[in-house]
Amino acid sequence: MNCDFIAPYYWWIERLGMGRALEKRRRWFLPEIGDARRALVLGDGDGRFLRELLRRNPVVLADYVDSSRRMLELARQKAGTERVNYEQANALTLDFPREAYDLIATHFFFDCFDPDDLEILIGRVADSAKAGAQWIVSEFRTPNIPARSLVCALYLFFGITTGLRTRKLTDHRPILRTHGFRLIKASHSRGALVVSELWER
Repeated sequence: MNCDFIAPYYWWIERLGMGRALEKRRRWFLPEIGDARRALVLGDGDGRFLRELLRRNPVVLADYVDSSRRMLELARQKAGTERVNYEQANALTLDFPREAYDLIATHFFFDCFDPDDLEILIGRVADSAKAGAQWIVSEFRTPNIPARSLVCALYLFFGITTGLRTRKLTDHRPILRTHGFRLIKASHSRGALVVSELWER
């Protein structure tokens, strides 16, 4: 998957397709993570969550990982370079520091992985989490036929524009539980099409 082509238009694509729903999901649990000191941010795209995290938390240091060079550039423009280490890398193969993070954020990121790869990803990231770490997840759900149809259309669009090969959502919840995380809170909108979750180790 390579988002370089759509990066300059991503804000418009998201706004036209989903309004502010995805942005609200990303920000939903920001008031509850003010004690974070070191964060790992995966899949934030153009950096809107990262910018808000830094604004609300004046001491947090963040590692921001994305495979798209152009998305990283947009994130730098929005959030700046102070207190952030930007890394262009594949999260499936990147060596994360062990037990380093007290906050992990994955926004609309798990939907890019098939079941086997998602198991690998969550396992690798979980190893980088401290005891008591919080993990914010924003993701799609398919509770009904309209939601399934929309998610299928999104997979088709991103398959054409980015080369994404995944075509089906994988339920991340049992994988997170397997790696020692428990769901603390959840909130959804758009008829449960999009959900925000707060997990804790």
